[in-house]
Amino acid sequence: METRFTGFPRARRPAGTVFGMLAAALLMQGCGGEAGMDPATGPTAAAKAAGAEPRTLSQQAAAAPRGLAAAATGWASQGAGTTGGAGAPDSNVYVVRNWAELNAALANANSPTYAANPAAAKLEPKIIRIAGTIYGTDLGNGQLADEAYYKSTNTTAAKWDFKLYLQSLDTAFMADLASRVAQGDPEAIALRARISALSSARTTLRRLQKTQIQSIVPSNTTIVGVGRDARLVDGYFSINATSNIIIRNLELQAPADLTPSWDGKGSWDSSFKAISVVTGRQLWIDHCTLTDREQAEEIVTINGVTSRVNRFDGLIDIEDSSDYVTISYNVFKDHDKTNMVGGSGDQNGVKEREFNRLTFHNNVWHNITQRAPRARFGRIHVYNNYYRGDTGAGDYRLAYFIGMGAESKILSESNAFEITGPNTGSYASKVVANLNGYQFKDVGSWINGVAASAEIDAAARAALESNWANVLAAASKSGFTVGPYTNELGWTPTYSYRPGASFHAVKAHNLAMAGAGRMAIDGANPDVTSSFSQ
Repeated sequence: METRFTGFPRARRPAGTVFGMLAAALLMQGCGGEAGMDPATGPTAAAKAAGAEPRTLSQQAAAAPRGLAAAATGWASQGAGTTGGAGAPDSNVYVVRNWAELNAALANANSPTYAANPAAAKLEPKIIRIAGTIYGTDLGNGQLADEAYYKSTNTTAAKWDFKLYLQSLDTAFMADLASRVAQGDPEAIALRARISALSSARTTLRRLQKTQIQSIVPSNTTIVGVGRDARLVDGYFSINATSNIIIRNLELQAPADLTPSWDGKGSWDSSFKAISVVTGRQLWIDHCTLTDREQAEEIVTINGVTSRVNRFDGLIDIEDSSDYVTISYNVFKDHDKTNMVGGSGDQNGVKEREFNRLTFHNNVWHNITQRAPRARFGRIHVYNNYYRGDTGAGDYRLAYFIGMGAESKILSESNAFEITGPNTGSYASKVVANLNGYQFKDVGSWINGVAASAEIDAAARAALESNWANVLAAASKSGFTVGPYTNELGWTPTYSYRPGASFHAVKAHNLAMAGAGRMAIDGANPDVTSSFSQ
């Protein structure tokens, strides 16, 4: 059954931009409507200007390039455009059901080019359809890799002991151990030697885990889930210095780091994302569900500070001069540090500031703590998203949603923020946090159903002003630009989009349409041209 959404007014379009008109004609495919159609009023102005005639979804599917159910939206539609594996020959179309098959497909092992030139084969357009559940820990022999397995393969990794690591963080324990070592206690000397070996053991074990669970995505690739139950568990996609990649219709359960580290301040640092992007260009991640892999709860007390061990890093982190990226119609849930943009540090403006053009639209963030997104050095458009958080939650207590990082230029538009729980001031202070940025603008967003743009802008200004001394110190140290708060961003979107009309329309639409399982693709059809529907 086709689902149509009538809550959006006509698309916004940059004046005089032909590409924008064409993009508007295709936009509603990703929203469950017809290409070139405003569901309430008929063909959009952009569609008329481009000469597009209204077509049914089945007609769109028949005409779409192989590997595309719709055109990429947002920043991913700009630059060179994002088409993934569109145009792949039959040899380069795969259905995969396990980890080995997935990685062979990413290498494009069936291509006629592969035998003579594997590197060239990887760059050819390819479409990979994932059927069912794939485990990144799958060893190919009916067994799944775990900590005991990695330790069994390497004597250095075998020296890792998380309980001993926790003991080594206790200052009283270590002072007593040092005293016993000074007295020549042989047991204490042996224990100190085991603690000294933990650092190299962690490095080795983490490397072994990464080698197993990392799936490297080459350029010109479409990865799409088949049907409603395609998922990747305990593995992750690594996009590193590659471009033109589409990932759609997948549930990704992020892998847990076997060797997390305590920062001494109450937080944990872990290594693995669900999707890691480093210098990736022309990327579209759409209609996915991303969450933590379910783990047993670990509560520890270190030097009087009690915390829950967090073995997860970001769900999608994007860094090091990545560009032209759209994150659309995804669900992010049950996670702490959700989305980082420009993750290489405040000191890296030279390589970041001309890039990091990202769009986040029609996503759902639910039961998350922070970073939705947290951005540095970018032109970030965040629109038509639905956020839900609880400031009093036991797990994943809301700290903030959008983080203004160094030299970020964030346009927040028509976002629906739903916040519950205790708060000492306005809930707007939980919408945006200051992390050394000063350029932010909100247009037409709501908090708990009430128009709140002025309140959100005021909260952004107040956050900067209260953090001003720290911002100046950080700018002096790291060399980034800072100034008084402004909502003059110096850029506007160069693509068409349709802002949401109301809090309830955005919420209802995103809850109905976002996430994996909305794409009716069967495993037999080589063309990935089905449309999204409820």
